This record gives sequence, C-alpha cells and structure tokens, in this order.
Amino acid sequence: MSGVGKVSNDHVPTDPRFPFPTPRTRCQSEPSRFDFANGDWTAGGKDTRQRIEAARTACASCSAATDCLLWALVNQQASRVGIWAATTPRERNTLRKRIADRLGPDWIDVLADQIKARHERAAAARTNPLTVTQAASCAWTTR
Repeated sequence: MSGVGKVSNDHVPTDPRFPFPTPRTRCQSEPSRFDFANGDWTAGGKDTRQRIEAARTACASCSAATDCLLWALVNQQASRVGIWAATTPRERNTLRKRIADRLGPDWIDVLADQIKARHERAAAARTNPLTVTQAASCAWTTR
C-alpha cells in the first residue's frame, strides 16, 4: 500500500466493494519507502532497483498484502504510482490485462461477485454448521 502519506487519493473515487486494507502497515508508517512512479527508472537504475527491493521486502511480511493488491488492481487511478503489495505500476497494469483476458472486460464485477458469494457461504456456514455426518463425509472426500 504505497503513497498513503504522500499521495492523497481523497479526490479519486474508489470501488466501495473492495475496501482499503485497514491493518497498520509499514507503508502507512514509512510512506516514502514505497514511493515509485514509472519514470523513476530514468533517475538511476541501481538506486531505484534497491528502493523497489526494500519495499518488496517490507511487503513480503505484510498480512494485508493480498487485500492491498486486490485494492490496487481494482482502483487503478488511486494506485497509479507507488509500490502496492510488492508490485510496480507497470506490473499491476500487466496483471490487470491478464485478469481481463481470463475473466473478461467486466473482471472487476466478476471478482466482486466471487468475493460476495464467498462471504455469503462463510456466513451461512457460521449460522448453519455441518452435522457430524456431513463433516465426516467432507473429511473423507478431501483426502
């Protein structure tokens, strides 16, 4: 999650179906570590590479990395600069193209529907747990 302190995204609308990850992370406490724009490569390759690797190392141990990447992919305008979930802007554009190739041009809606269905199944499992017989049957089928 890059640019939390430096780049204000308040004026850029984001998709409410994909909430911004909330845990306190290094990108929130050290936003300058995650600053990066596509043009930064011209400033100095070795220094830029080291900065990106330092940010990626910080992202590697982050509990919010998966949600961060999803948020950054869906909200392209709000995440057009910076390192988000260990990815550069160019890498995120490549990922968006691959997802669109696989899921279609309305891939954001498809992902939102999949996440909603997953949450509904989890809620149903909490309110209607499996019986002992059903649970035993599931245990046998997953082996």
